[in-house]
Amino acid sequence: MKYLILTTLLLITVLSSSLNAQQISSANYNKEFIHEDFNQQGEHFKIVTTTDNYFILDKGDYLLSRNNNMSEYAIIADKSSASDFILKTAIRLGPSNNKKASIGIVLKAQQDGKGAIIFEINKKAEYRIKQLLGNTYKTLSGVSKHEGWVKDKIINGVDEHNFIEIRTENNIYDVYVNSEYLTTFFIPDYTNGSCGLIISPETKARIAYYHINTQGESTTPTTSYADKNTNNTNTTIEELNRKITTLETNNAELNSLNTEARGNQEEELKSLREKKNDQAALTIEQEKEIASLNRSITDLKNSNLKVEGLEKTITENTTLINNLTSEKSALSNEVTKLTETTTSLSAKNSDLAGVTIEQEKEIVSLKSSITGLKSKSTSASSTNKQLTNNIDALKQQVTLEKSESTNLINDINKANSKIEKLTTQVNTLKNQINTTTNINTSLTTDLSTEKIAHIKTKNGLSNSVTNKAAEIKALETQLNTTNQQLISANKNGALAKECTKNATTLTAELKNANQEITVLENIKNKHDDIVNDLNSQLSLLKNKQLKLNTEVQALNTNISNLETTNIELKELFILKDFEVNGVKPSELTKQTNTYPTPKEIKETSTIYAVQFGVFMQAQAYSTLKALDDVWYETTEEGTYVYLSGEFKNPQEATVHKNKVTALGYTNAFVVTLTK
Repeated sequence: MKYLILTTLLLITVLSSSLNAQQISSANYNKEFIHEDFNQQGEHFKIVTTTDNYFILDKGDYLLSRNNNMSEYAIIADKSSASDFILKTAIRLGPSNNKKASIGIVLKAQQDGKGAIIFEINKKAEYRIKQLLGNTYKTLSGVSKHEGWVKDKIINGVDEHNFIEIRTENNIYDVYVNSEYLTTFFIPDYTNGSCGLIISPETKARIAYYHINTQGESTTPTTSYADKNTNNTNTTIEELNRKITTLETNNAELNSLNTEARGNQEEELKSLREKKNDQAALTIEQEKEIASLNRSITDLKNSNLKVEGLEKTITENTTLINNLTSEKSALSNEVTKLTETTTSLSAKNSDLAGVTIEQEKEIVSLKSSITGLKSKSTSASSTNKQLTNNIDALKQQVTLEKSESTNLINDINKANSKIEKLTTQVNTLKNQINTTTNINTSLTTDLSTEKIAHIKTKNGLSNSVTNKAAEIKALETQLNTTNQQLISANKNGALAKECTKNATTLTAELKNANQEITVLENIKNKHDDIVNDLNSQLSLLKNKQLKLNTEVQALNTNISNLETTNIELKELFILKDFEVNGVKPSELTKQTNTYPTPKEIKETSTIYAVQFGVFMQAQAYSTLKALDDVWYETTEEGTYVYLSGEFKNPQEATVHKNKVTALGYTNAFVVTLTK
């Protein structure tokens, strides 16, 4: 009795729906005409990778990306011309900057491109029906004020699947969305035509499947609506009972799938929460790293202060060296003058010594003459007095000359004393220069140590960022896997609404995960800023190091000059008694300037290659699925762009791209490079 009442109610519902809305039964449309699940490339929809269009197979979907922001684009399926048929598909509009983004289904497109019927949906959960007549559209739904768009609660919005079924028979079209009847319209203009898709400008969308069935015998039992024209009620009731049994079985299976899906969702949510906790812990670690980097920056600033103090010391030393050099030059001039005076006095002393000897001989001779003369007469007494006076005058002259010689010797001793003082000052200056050189060496060592520490810190930070990016990639992969599970659940039909609710919950979790990813990206950006700041600090230190090296070279030059001058002074002191005209100047050394040979500018050429992946780190060649001629380029963000082959024209590159796609790299595409 229970089954009889349930069967009667179901029959009344089906018949009333047939009378009020649906006009076409799906019972006889069991022959597969087009069956595209987009797990692999089929014969109906093409892969397109151009600047304006990017249509590829991605994770079991036909991914459409219309990059042109000026016009829409129609994709007509090959070998899809039909008259009466049932079309089933699942469409999901993606986020985009176009506020009027839409995706549509093309019905009975004419070969001349002057006629077609289009059913489309947009981001605002609205639908529209329009007809292409020549080069213009005629809107068949809604009002012109809203451009034909009609709002309906059964239509889902952005990033949600819409399961669409369109039945056409005798130019009547019944439309179902998400397993619920939407509308019916009649267009008698086209007997048959091709089917396809149409995408608006600057729009992204995914197509999960695209099936078209035509009239024909079915090899498998179908669950169609009861024929409204049947005359045998008992047969219909038995058929409905069988359908109820089938539906109950399917419902049990779907409940089991739903339970499994919920379990998987709970596991995913648990995993996401654990990852969130791990990310929070990692954030704390990163904050610790930031604090450590700040301390390093403070130490670097303190090092800068030390460098500034050293620069001041070097400046003072340079001033002292200049003053000592001036004083040394004055002393050298004075020594030269004293040497010349000494030479002159020595010559005079020698002359005086010769004169004194001659005078002493003359005195001895005179004394002998006096002794001889004493025995002579008294008349010679006046002559004797005169000779005595002459002797006294000569003695006074000898005394004066001896005094002058003594003064000359004292002047020579004073000059030698000044030379010794100058030598002591030169030695002190050398010690100061050696001390400055040691300080410069110590500073260079400190700068090298700071640079090594900075490089280690930077490498550690780069590793942390790389690991974080890998974790983000793994999280995105898990989220995509969950989306595929939701799509699978949606394809089962009866659980579409329940799975949609679960998808909404999971979408909220995904949004939270995306927010966490955004936070991580912000942290990564902050780390990049810190690294850039450290690089700037390092550049400043390098510039200061170059300045210090220049100043050290100048000091070394001054030291060399002082040493040369000192050697010349020593030679002057040694040769002062032998050379009168000083030291001979050294010969000038000619300098030869050499100029670098200009580099030859190489001509650039255009090549074509196949890009098949972008990774956060270098890949082992054993994991690249037997690809030939593999190479990669690195970007400023630190990622690795992997490519295969180098070709002179795009046709060869396209052939190679098909081979790469056949190996499993479904996202491979041709790129243009300049070398």
